[in-house]
Amino acid sequence: MRLAGLMLSALVALPAGAVELKIIDSTDAPWPSIGRVNVAGYRSTSMCTGTLIAPNLVLTAAHCLYNKNTLRPFPVDDLLFMAGVRRDEYAARLEIACVHPDADYVPRKRPKLRDVHDDVGLIVLKEPSTLPPVQALSLEEAAVLTKDTRFQSVGYRRSRRFLPTVVEDCKVMGTAEDSWVTNCASEAGASGGPLLVQTPDGLRVAGVMSAKIDDVRSAIVPFFEWQELLENPRCGEAEAAAVPALRLSTEESE
Repeated sequence: MRLAGLMLSALVALPAGAVELKIIDSTDAPWPSIGRVNVAGYRSTSMCTGTLIAPNLVLTAAHCLYNKNTLRPFPVDDLLFMAGVRRDEYAARLEIACVHPDADYVPRKRPKLRDVHDDVGLIVLKEPSTLPPVQALSLEEAAVLTKDTRFQSVGYRRSRRFLPTVVEDCKVMGTAEDSWVTNCASEAGASGGPLLVQTPDGLRVAGVMSAKIDDVRSAIVPFFEWQELLENPRCGEAEAAAVPALRLSTEESE
């Protein structure tokens, strides 16, 4: 997704150097737990990126869950999470029970920067995965972040559909409209991908890729905008017992 009508006058004085793109061809953690959110409909197919943040939960961008032409949600049966795609192989094929876009998210054909901070969603899987999740950054862990913190932006970009790529050593250039503007270059397919940060307890998901701003900059939904979304993910009363709430502490996942 690319933002329309973007105004970033507050950021014009900040440097915006390009950051190198690296192909990941590894099956070591955390790479198998980052995968493709595939849509296979009657008339079209599409893909985004998602991250397994708990055995039964995948974090992605909310706009990945909607048809960009009709602005209606995709039927759940048309969605599939393919974890750790490597050419013609993958780590897991995970079916989806339901989805939860942010409660304030409104799909738009021409989104603007002010729409980004709601562009996040959760996918609840039918069955828990055995892959090790990449936990979301908690508010307690956010103390590790400074203006000099470097991040890794991971995605299945259109130019590399079957291998994940990472922009290493990118940074948050500023905050605008409650979103982060970074020098993590992006393109179609990378939407929903994680912005990873290293903590004393391992890698954490600090943000979700929402949109490309230009050839260098991208807009990220920061972790503090989707903490509430993680509190009680479930697919209705019947499944509530089978879908435990995500732990928001710094404890390790099972």
